[in-house]
Order: sequence, then structure tokens, then C-alpha cells
Amino acid sequence: MRANVLIVKLSSLGDVIHTLPAAQAIRAACPDCRLGWVVEKDQASLLHRQPFLDEVIEWDRRQWGSWADFLRRLRQTRWDVAIDFQGLFRSGLVTLLSGAGRRVGYSPGRELAHWFYTDSVPLDGVRRHAVDRYLDLVGRLGVALPGLPVAPGAVSPSSSASSGDGTVLFPLPSSEEDHTAVRRWLERHGFDADRHQLAILNPHSRRDANRWPSDRFVGLGRRLLAHPGIRVALAGGTVARAVCDEIARQLGDGVWRADGQFSLPSTAALFREARVVVTGDTGPMHIAVAVGTPVVALFGPTSPQLTGPYAADAIVLDKHIECSPCLERRCPLNYDPPKCMDLITVEEVYDAVLARLGEAVATGASPQHRA
Repeated sequence: MRANVLIVKLSSLGDVIHTLPAAQAIRAACPDCRLGWVVEKDQASLLHRQPFLDEVIEWDRRQWGSWADFLRRLRQTRWDVAIDFQGLFRSGLVTLLSGAGRRVGYSPGRELAHWFYTDSVPLDGVRRHAVDRYLDLVGRLGVALPGLPVAPGAVSPSSSASSGDGTVLFPLPSSEEDHTAVRRWLERHGFDADRHQLAILNPHSRRDANRWPSDRFVGLGRRLLAHPGIRVALAGGTVARAVCDEIARQLGDGVWRADGQFSLPSTAALFREARVVVTGDTGPMHIAVAVGTPVVALFGPTSPQLTGPYAADAIVLDKHIECSPCLERRCPLNYDPPKCMDLITVEEVYDAVLARLGEAVATGASPQHRA
């Protein structure tokens, strides 16, 4: 009999991307099953074009009036198994409301999420990357989901964004409309892939403590713009507008504004055109990794071992001071900016960016643009 399997991973952007390898493993193990995914509305566009999914159920939890419609859509399919990759109270509740006879997740869970499960998988330790933890959860389901194409623990943050058999771990398909929007945006700015290298600066983070000071991004932007072959763009969602305004005001017309202009799939298409993305620990960092663009990642309060860029060519700058990683949203010692981020200098980030851009910057040669 055909099984119906429901993935519950509601948010956030990076967490949804980190769950893609486990979702593909489920599909490979159950090619005939109906595979659905419950996700919050803000991240849903990442999943709508995924060929391995049969159904995407959006939840707009900020709209209380949509609750009845969400529950109706959730219960339209008779789910056999619901797998909670989130491990929060609200995600555990969704597994229960799905009506699935078997509800699976790690235990102990945060916010007592494991109370909603019929099958609790012991959490041996959290000092592993999120991607590996999610793959391990799928792997521990045993005979229900055998034959995983990506063995748990076989891929680490030091390896590439592909599995050993060539599977793309983080597929983010973009439509022709997405690519057209990006091409037109680049054309308006006079970008020439044969002569220019695009460096994207992503200065915003949902967590205040994860932000590198905006004046450092200004200093980095000035140094990069001094190279005739480098073009610099600011990226981020509409929430990044204020910090991007502050940076652009000081850099002038030389810096391009992509913040708030693209959907998530279009942002993936834009990042494919870049040669490097400079970012803190935030969702767009994982988009860059997913599409294979090298990143220079700036870490302080969070741990690269847990949520860092899952790619071999990433450069992670992390000062490893005595109080980090604290995993807090704001510095508990009241440093502003947090000391762990403040210690990262413009010079070392600039050097890391040049290392990613390669010899073309130093010699003035035409860049080898990625397809």
C-alpha cells in the first residue's frame, strides 16, 4: 500500500535548506509514497518547485483567521508518518494535528515537543551540524525508510554541497522568470560577466548579535570597489533595508542595491551569478552554499560546527573567544557590537574575499565566470 509521509519543518530559511538532503533521502527510499511538507509561508517558495515533493502545505501562523483553512488542507491527506525535524512545541503540535498514526522526532525536544510523538528517537548529542542531525533522524527510522542514498554522517561541513553519488544536497530550482529578473537587473547595472566579478555583501541578520558592524561592511565595500573588475551588491530581504541604506549612503552610487528586490528563488538565481558572498550566520548564507557560490562567513555568537556553511570552499572567520559560542540573540555581556564580531577586521575579510576571487583581481585578467 502506498504510504503518505509528511515532513514538518516550518522555518527558518536556513533550517528548511538544511532539511533538503533528508527529504531527498526519504523520496529515494520511498519512491512510490506521497511526500508532503508543512512549512511557514515565508519559506514556502523554496519548496514549490521541488520535484521530489508531492505537496507543500503553507502555514501563515501570523494570520489567525487562516488556521481553519490550514487545518483543512493538512487533514486532506491521510498521513501515515509525520516526521518533525523542527523539535519545537508548534511543530510537534502540527504532527499531532496531521492525524498521522506514527509521529517521529528527537527526544528530548525543545519546548516538550516529544510529548506529541509516538516514536521518540534519542538525541545522542547536539554538537553536530544540523544537516547531519536531520539525516541521522531519517536513518534511525530503520525499515520504514531503508536504503538512504546519503548515509548519515557521510557528509560533513568540510565537504561539498553534493553527496558522493552526485546528488545535489540543497536543490533550489529557479524559474526562467527568476533568471530573467536577475539578468535584467544585472544588465541595468552594466554588469559584464566577461569583465566583472560580482561580490555580494549580506549585512543583515535576524539575530542582532550575528551582525558584523555596518561600518566594517562600508570599509570592505570601499576596498573592493577600488578594484576596476569587482562589482559590489548589497543583498537581503526587506528587513535589511535600514542597514543597507546606511551602508549605501556611505559607499555612494558604486554599490548596487539588491536588498528587498528579489524573491527567495530569484535570490538563489542572483547568488549563482556572484563569485563570493560575504555574510554572517543567516539564511542567505545557506542559499549561497546551496547554489555553489563560495562564501566568507563571519561567526561569533553561533557555532560553525552546528549551523555553519556546509561546503568545502567556505571561509569561516571565527575568533573563538572565551564566551563564544553563546548562541544568544544579543550579547549577554552587553557589548555592542558583540566582542566576538567586533574582533573580525576589515583587513582579514578583504583578504578572504580576494582569496575567493583569485588571481583575476590581482592581474586584471578576465574572470572565469561560473556557468
